[in-house]
Amino acid sequence: SSSSSSSSSSLASTAAGSSEDGGVRDDVVIEKKNPFAKGGKGRILVLGGSGFLGGTVAKRAILEGYSVTSLSRRGEPPPAESPTSSTSNDDGILLNSIDYRIGDARDINSIRSILNDDNDDQQPYIAIVHAIGLLFDGDSGIGNFNRFVSGSGSIPEDNSTYDDITRVTAFNAIDAAEEYAAKLGGGGGPLPFVFTSAAEAGWPDVRGGKIVERTLAPEWLRRYLSAKRTVEKRLLANNDLLRPIIFRPSLIYSLD
Repeated sequence: SSSSSSSSSSLASTAAGSSEDGGVRDDVVIEKKNPFAKGGKGRILVLGGSGFLGGTVAKRAILEGYSVTSLSRRGEPPPAESPTSSTSNDDGILLNSIDYRIGDARDINSIRSILNDDNDDQQPYIAIVHAIGLLFDGDSGIGNFNRFVSGSGSIPEDNSTYDDITRVTAFNAIDAAEEYAAKLGGGGGPLPFVFTSAAEAGWPDVRGGKIVERTLAPEWLRRYLSAKRTVEKRLLANNDLLRPIIFRPSLIYSLD
């Protein structure tokens, strides 16, 4: 009808910020959302948040409206090699929105100190992400290749093993997360805990997988997968405090 058409036109004009006679209204302000502002969805702790995978998770969480705390041995990630594009500028703003902490997750107190530093004006942590890892450990004999395969340029110590980098850090994180969840009282349900495993950890579950691992996988890869599976088993044990989320990617790369 004429009335309906007129109402729709008026509504569209108002939404567009123009008057019905075609002029531009200067009294309409369209609020633009700042994608880099710390949101109110809660805080996330990312272990290994200055690394290739953890850093990507941390930046994405900021964009999704979460506050992020990162724990890693080096604190802030290394500067980009060629920060010349607008994307690099955006990355800089994102990095400034992340609370970087220096610490070693092989020491459980490094994790506890972050989870226990709650202030009344801060929201509680609503999830923990474990993104600590390395491809070649010190016992693999090919540890020098990490400088070529690490997306963040992180070089592990010569004596680093899959057991202490994967299992010990994850067990510490799980223990600290359980303590923290118990302190929260479970009012919001189990605390989500994300563990980054590996696709190959599922070989025993697929046809021929056990044979492939036993006969074709090198010794260092079998130890790598053993550490991942040990953490998965620990995380999936009967637990009312945590909600386990196990991510099993294959090799992760970026075209940037």
